[in-house]
Amino acid sequence: MSVSFGEKGVKTKYQYRYPKEEPLNDKEHVYTYLAQRHISQTTVDAVDVREDAHGNIVFNYYDTNDVLCLVKYRPSHKIDKSNGEIKAWCQKDADTTPLLFNMNRVNTTSPLLICEGEIDCMAAIEAGFTNAVSVPLGANNYGWIEENFDWLEQFESIIICSDNDEAGIKMQKECVFRLGSWRTKVVGIPLFHYDAEQDKRFPMKDLNHVLYYEGKDAVLELIHNAKDTPVDSVSDFSDITNIDLDQIDGIKTGIPDLDKKLMKLFYGTFTIVTGVNGSGKSSFLSQLICNAVDEDKNAFLYSGELPNFQSKNWINYILAGQRNVREYNFNGATYWKVTPEAQKAMNEYYRGRLFIYKDGYDHKVDSILKSMEDSTRKYGCKLHIIDNLTSVNLEANEQNKYQKQEEFVTRLIDFAKKYNVAVLLVVHPHKIEQMRRLNKMDIQGISAIIDLAHRILSLYRVTQDDRRGVPNKRGGWYKEPIKFDVLCDILKDRLLGFEGSSAGLYYDKPSRRFFVDEESLDKRYGWDNEEYAGALPFPPPQLYQQDEEEIYGHISGEG
Repeated sequence: MSVSFGEKGVKTKYQYRYPKEEPLNDKEHVYTYLAQRHISQTTVDAVDVREDAHGNIVFNYYDTNDVLCLVKYRPSHKIDKSNGEIKAWCQKDADTTPLLFNMNRVNTTSPLLICEGEIDCMAAIEAGFTNAVSVPLGANNYGWIEENFDWLEQFESIIICSDNDEAGIKMQKECVFRLGSWRTKVVGIPLFHYDAEQDKRFPMKDLNHVLYYEGKDAVLELIHNAKDTPVDSVSDFSDITNIDLDQIDGIKTGIPDLDKKLMKLFYGTFTIVTGVNGSGKSSFLSQLICNAVDEDKNAFLYSGELPNFQSKNWINYILAGQRNVREYNFNGATYWKVTPEAQKAMNEYYRGRLFIYKDGYDHKVDSILKSMEDSTRKYGCKLHIIDNLTSVNLEANEQNKYQKQEEFVTRLIDFAKKYNVAVLLVVHPHKIEQMRRLNKMDIQGISAIIDLAHRILSLYRVTQDDRRGVPNKRGGWYKEPIKFDVLCDILKDRLLGFEGSSAGLYYDKPSRRFFVDEESLDKRYGWDNEEYAGALPFPPPQLYQQDEEEIYGHISGEG
């Protein structure tokens, strides 16, 4: 029967520098080295591994059209890291796409084995499990999930087989969250192989070590006995690992004094942020986003009141800093603009790291949560900000609005736990008669959302009266002056118990940044590789131009 494969060999990437195919040279060095690792010539040839002119191993990565899109190399001998020898590299003058090694030879109707390295993938094939692939650029690089997301969605069962080191365990967890716990299994590589004849234990790190020490049957047994992800709703008490807070991953705020009190925004937690209008919530949230994406922790933002361009504009100022904004005057008003050069550099550097819910899409709970889920699974977003509760369409009426609020918050908490991410929700306070610092009961909505939150942060804009303080006749204070521009009050902290404490922040108008000292004000984010000399262009009066009397507004003998 004649069958037409219309897409085979079709190049689909526009302006892509496709790699050059290494010729099919004699593979003596490759065969010899891989034979030492118990990989046969048949397997080497089956996955189209080649040898370059220098005797290095060549791994060819093809897309599903059988088009060569990535070529990787590694030495055909044991790597000596003490001499600084490079373990692997990609072909020079060619672009790279994070495809999966051997994916063009896989049957999408059968379970898929995802290994950490090419040689581990070959070890599985050598043992007889041919539906195997490996990740392209290391255990902690997850670009392959986004690139191959639609292809991966075809599989009903996926088996993760990473190394048994720290990076490999982290890869297992991330893959389970993003590929779906309902269809993923995990291979547990034994830590040691015991040789009874020598009465000696040999360390094992990956699937190739299992093949080398214990043979093909042991490899197949590990794969076929991969552990199912447990039922999400229950945990066996004995299986629960006691983890200290300093071992839990998360995202720092980037504000030193606040990070001392919170440590970080831990994954799996839900935080409420509140404050009256003008208290600095937009700058605070934008700064959290900037710090997250700068740490390569992708972020999702739903802003129900600001259009996309305005959300981006606010973030641009913080990323730019004073060094990359220019002052302008119009009709007596002073304002600042981010330089075009900085905007262009930021766009290039942060592409693929921050995703903002599109203008025009509906604001229903299901739609927002679906977007959050897709962004987490496909793009790896670890920080999710919903600004704000009032703008979310809960599809509620006067009779059930509080029930709908509680349901929404419960779903956000479940989302944070299921996908191991940090979720922040902005909730406005009730109208208050006079400007004052808030407490938990000032937050709008049902009290249940206050009880459910792991943390509650409240921003308070310091007034002139606060700066002056209230002196007493004995030379002391009834109410001490506050020198900061904004206070971040920790109204609730179920994790660390710092309830009632605060972090004082200064605010810089040109860059819209919160800061506590010159170092935090002049922080340079990853996109900015310029070398600067001299002082900041707009010295903030909070640090440089005012003494305590001017800041506090205290007049001796007042009151």
